[in-house]
Amino acid sequence: MEEEVRSVIDELVATRRRIVEVLFEIDEIRLQVNPQILAEYAGAVGYLETDLYSWQLKARRLRRKAILLRAALNRGETLSDKALDATLDTEFEAWQQELSRLMAEQLDRLEYLAGSRPLSPSETAEAKRLHRMLVKRLHPDIHPGQTDEERRFFAIAQAAYEAGDLQGLRAVATATEHLDEPLDSVGAGGGEQDAAVDLVMAEAQLNVLVDQLEGLKSSYPHILRELLGSPRELARVRRDLKARIAEQRKVAEAYEEAIRELREEKR
Repeated sequence: MEEEVRSVIDELVATRRRIVEVLFEIDEIRLQVNPQILAEYAGAVGYLETDLYSWQLKARRLRRKAILLRAALNRGETLSDKALDATLDTEFEAWQQELSRLMAEQLDRLEYLAGSRPLSPSETAEAKRLHRMLVKRLHPDIHPGQTDEERRFFAIAQAAYEAGDLQGLRAVATATEHLDEPLDSVGAGGGEQDAAVDLVMAEAQLNVLVDQLEGLKSSYPHILRELLGSPRELARVRRDLKARIAEQRKVAEAYEEAIRELREEKR
């Protein structure tokens, strides 16, 4: 019987270790990999996407302005530029807000790229080791009955890891040393049945986390990793965006000319 209990506990310990590793991978993607991907994408492609959106908005606005002017001329009315701009500001408010959001997001990501200090290989290794240890020690998915203090320590650790703050990670690791407990501490003293129940629960948790990890790897922005790693494909995307920007600029210029002609026609 003791052998059977030990076997179940060994399997439980292995499952819990895998849970820690998957949680670490999830945090690694969310806190380190994805922000870096977004920052690199912003510098390589994102600014062109924002520029394209800006020209698309300008072309749509000028088209609408030409339509309003033509309608006013057909009615024998006169519309001042001030009145037209007021109408267009209202109609395109949501579009303009989206452009402002995209530009702010773009700047945030470029600032992240410019301001981040890469850790040395030894510092990177230490940061990963500390974060893995703190995931095991503090992650709420492993310790659901946490105190407020423990939750705050974990939040600090997450923020420090995201920022590459090695000193912050060291401080949290030192301050929470007393919280370490062996992975087999629960279920070890309760017999085979208790250990078996713990194992079933741990396996179910692991399955959920593995699905979550796979979802992160197969979704935006992680899927941009392949594009950023292919200079040829990156160049193709940039050429395509630049061509579309040039096309929208021509559209905008055409509507500006149409508006000038409508103003002349009114006179």
